Amino acid sequence: MKKIVIANNKGGVAKTTSVMNLIGYFSKKKYKVLAIDLDPQGNLTDSFGIDLQKLSDTVYDALKEKNVKPYLIEVNSQIDLLPSNLDLERANLDFVSTLGRESLLKKALAKVENEYDICIIDTSPSLSTLTLNALTCADLVYIPLRSGYFEMRGASVLLEVIEAIKEDLNPKLKIGGVFLTQYNGRVNMTSEIMEQLESYFGETLMKTKIRNNISLVEAPALMKNIFEYKPNSNGAKDYEELAKEIIKREEIIKS
Repeated sequence: MKKIVIANNKGGVAKTTSVMNLIGYFSKKKYKVLAIDLDPQGNLTDSFGIDLQKLSDTVYDALKEKNVKPYLIEVNSQIDLLPSNLDLERANLDFVSTLGRESLLKKALAKVENEYDICIIDTSPSLSTLTLNALTCADLVYIPLRSGYFEMRGASVLLEVIEAIKEDLNPKLKIGGVFLTQYNGRVNMTSEIMEQLESYFGETLMKTKIRNNISLVEAPALMKNIFEYKPNSNGAKDYEELAKEIIKREEIIKS
């Protein structure tokens, strides 16, 4: 199972949108997907049409028991979800004195390691204990980034954290790529800023850019990914290209 974290310590970068649509593409192509909602806001869980108020068991329980299996929800034949709601906020307090608290998710995933082709983890826009858990268990981190100079500067904090985790907790972790979201070449990007991004991120800056597309905003409200909602939209085309680029970079195969 290839474990991929989608992370950014800034909000509003289409992180959950990216997670939902990458899951949508992989499941459409018959990959067996484990989706993990590690954000207490529960937006990913909500996007699957699950009532957050009625959830009795969440990722919080999985971390506490160090076992995800009893707490998974089958979304369909290709997707299982480890859900979240505001109960997960307790994790940052309850686990603060727990020995090895950064490795709780890694231990919880051990029993399902061979049951999925890919695991995609959504994180909160903060560098909390939960985000550290995601990065400690992951093989790869992909960073969605709004197009712009200040967003590039802000990502440097996350990059420093990733390097620290590689050194101290997870030597196999690597940055899979940085991809631009909410992209409008006529407004966001000057050639100078693009050159700065390419210089700063080098080969980690992905070719695929996720363009502004109203369908990407509408789909979650209908509890659909972009491939279910508007398969011929620019949003669907862009996320298909992003998924293909990830598959090529990581050589992800179906079992």
